[in-house]
Amino acid sequence: MKSAKLSILGMTGLLCTALAAPPMLYAQATAPSHEKAASEEMQASGTAAKGMEPGQTLKHAYRATRDEVTDAALTTEIKAALMRDRETRTTAIHVKSNQGLVTLTGTVDSPQVAARAQKVAAGVSGVQSVKNELTWHTSAAAQ
Repeated sequence: MKSAKLSILGMTGLLCTALAAPPMLYAQATAPSHEKAASEEMQASGTAAKGMEPGQTLKHAYRATRDEVTDAALTTEIKAALMRDRETRTTAIHVKSNQGLVTLTGTVDSPQVAARAQKVAAGVSGVQSVKNELTWHTSAAAQ
C-alpha cells in the first residue's frame, strides 16, 4: 500500500513537471487555433476521466500530457527547420502538430516557397504527413 502511494506521488510529480514545461515550448510554436484545440482536448480528457479509477485517471492525464509535449517538441523542430532553410526562413509560417500530423498555415511569396516549406516539414523526424494550407498572392503565381 505504501509503495502504491509512493508510485502515485512519483507520477504526480512527473505530471506536474511535464505540465510546467510546455509553456516554454509553445512560445514560438502555435497560433490561437491550436490553443483552442488543446483546451478542447483537455476538456474532453477530463470528461472521459470522470468514470475511471484514480490510477487510470493519472495514466490518462500522463499520456495526454506526454502527447502535448511531443506535439510541441515536433512543432518546434519543424519551425527550426523552416528557419534554417534559405527559402523559408523569411516567411511567417504557422505550424500545428497533432501526433505526427502537421498543418502549415500562413502566407508565403509563391507556390514554390509553399512546396519547399512542405518538403522541409516532411523531412523532420516524427512527421507522418503534412497538410499544406499555405497561401500566396495570385500576382506572385504569375511571376
